[in-house]
Amino acid sequence: MRHFGKLLTIFTLLSTLGIGCKDDSISPYDYRTIWECHHKNNWDIESTKNKIIGLWEWKYIKCCGETSNPYENGTEFKGLRIEFKVDGTGILTNGDAIGEFTWTIGTYNVLYSFTTDPPISQVSGQLLFCDDIMLCNASYIDGADNFFKKLK
Repeated sequence: MRHFGKLLTIFTLLSTLGIGCKDDSISPYDYRTIWECHHKNNWDIESTKNKIIGLWEWKYIKCCGETSNPYENGTEFKGLRIEFKVDGTGILTNGDAIGEFTWTIGTYNVLYSFTTDPPISQVSGQLLFCDDIMLCNASYIDGADNFFKKLK
């Protein structure tokens, strides 16, 4: 009976300490999480276009490719912002550098993807959305996955 009391005390202490602790192992830039979140909605070309309109800030890159060393980085394109306008034009800013582009949405497999002119590599691949996160998923063709957060 004494052992049961000690075990109960230890279990209660561990449970109490665990409450309110955030699981830092789950990243907001997790492919599976965004994939599942994206598929909770019914996306068509209009809802995809409407979701894209606004200002997005680059946050993270992940890529595996054919190498045995996966690459992840939250600073490579730090400061990169892309604004998609309703009229199919956009503005890309990175620090003081500013570039204009045009964009359209098309289907790629069962998902949607961007075409930009001139090409912007950070927005290549299939588009997946989860709340204010956009994943431009190109790893399925050995490209990089770029994650953006919507600012407005």
